[in-house]
Amino acid sequence: MSNTLPRILIVDDDDSNLDVLVECLKDEPYELVQAHDGAQALDLFRNDPQGFDAMVLDRMMPGMSGLDVMAELKADEHLKWIPIVMQTSAASPREICEGMEAGVFFYLTKPFEPQILIRMVHAALEEGLKWQNLTQTLRVQSKTLSYLQLGRFTIQTIEEAYDLALLLAQACPNAEKVVFGLNELIVNGVEHGNLRIGFDEKTRLQEADRWEEEIARRQILPEHVNKFVEIVFERCLDKIHITITDQGAGFDWRDYEEIHADRLLESHGRGIAMAKALSFDLVEYQGNGNQVVCSIHVQPPVAAQHVMSGDLVRHEG
Repeated sequence: MSNTLPRILIVDDDDSNLDVLVECLKDEPYELVQAHDGAQALDLFRNDPQGFDAMVLDRMMPGMSGLDVMAELKADEHLKWIPIVMQTSAASPREICEGMEAGVFFYLTKPFEPQILIRMVHAALEEGLKWQNLTQTLRVQSKTLSYLQLGRFTIQTIEEAYDLALLLAQACPNAEKVVFGLNELIVNGVEHGNLRIGFDEKTRLQEADRWEEEIARRQILPEHVNKFVEIVFERCLDKIHITITDQGAGFDWRDYEEIHADRLLESHGRGIAMAKALSFDLVEYQGNGNQVVCSIHVQPPVAAQHVMSGDLVRHEG
């Protein structure tokens, strides 16, 4: 984008709510653009030449609701990855599930404190930038890995996790979807598995802007320096399986398969839920939680399809 400041589209049918959102964000380094309903928001997304980096979207609006806007964006290849903070008073498990299925991973529950809005917008922009960097890098790399059948890889750092996610995504259909979830799950193996940084501790480290510093510190400690995450890629007839195993003590993954109401306002903890919802056909943790298998459906080769359907007949002389 030509504009050096991130552009945020703020959407609400209530002018007083728009004023509150603008007042909260006016001192942040963003360019703020307002829309008064869902139809206007979609028109801006599709026709504004500068584009937008994130959106703060009201869920309950007359005519086109926030979820309706989400559905339109997700159906557009050019707009489906825009990070969205949905402001809502609807925070029941069922309503959260509806939002997850629509692609909402950042929630702002009404009423909210200004600092919570700022934190959520910042987290959404960071997530969007990470996704954008992954997909842009992916587009310029070779596609020869589509021939990969079986591979075993080991990594130790978050940088290596990023590189391997880019590499293996090229061997999968819908690489731009796979690369994000793959990066999230391999990074989880490094920071939460091997380096034993828990959810609450990461929250404190991020608030103090010490997370990257702590990652670097722990990676050279004697108890961690030789730890690695193993990734095994296996292409079967109609599926790809990617198994990620860390050397940590494991964790209760069931707590993170969905985004719970008590974690809506945190800036992290969405990786597993996002990978499950957006990147893979199946995400299955095994054992004590230090191993996860990600599965992707693929179209079998034509000859194999004929064999499976009984169309290919072997004739003997």
